[in-house]
Parts: sequence; structure tokens; C-alpha cells
Amino acid sequence: MNDPTDIQVRYSTVDRHSETKRFATLEAAREYAQYWVGPSPEIGCGYAISGDGIGKIEVSGIPLATLFPEAGR
Repeated sequence: MNDPTDIQVRYSTVDRHSETKRFATLEAAREYAQYWVGPSPEIGCGYAISGDGIGKIEVSGIPLATLFPEAGR
């Protein structure tokens, strides 16, 4: 069982820009997600929103909370 983790992170904005990237590690996925919405975004039901309300992150393959451990503090 040497399959890498398959994490898909989708970033979208209010002006309808969207991109989805795949990551093999949690660290890479977390770095990407936090780059776009910060380390402590507003967490909704299945998504994270940047403080300015412009960017949104959605993820599959891992729980959303693992990308933003500081958001729950």
C-alpha cells in the first residue's frame, strides 16, 4: 500500500475564477489552501472563506479542518 494520498483542493473566487489542484501530501495541500484564504479562514459547511470574502477553498480526500488547524482556536 504505497499509494500516495490524493488530496484535491478547489480554489474559487466571487468573480468566478476557479482552479483545482491535486496534492500527494497534506503539507503541500495546506500550504496552497492557506496561501489563498489564510491560516484562519471562516469555516462553513464543507468550505473555508477568506476574511475578505473573496476566496473559497473546498477539499476532497481529507477533512477540511486538517488544512486549517488554527481556524478552530
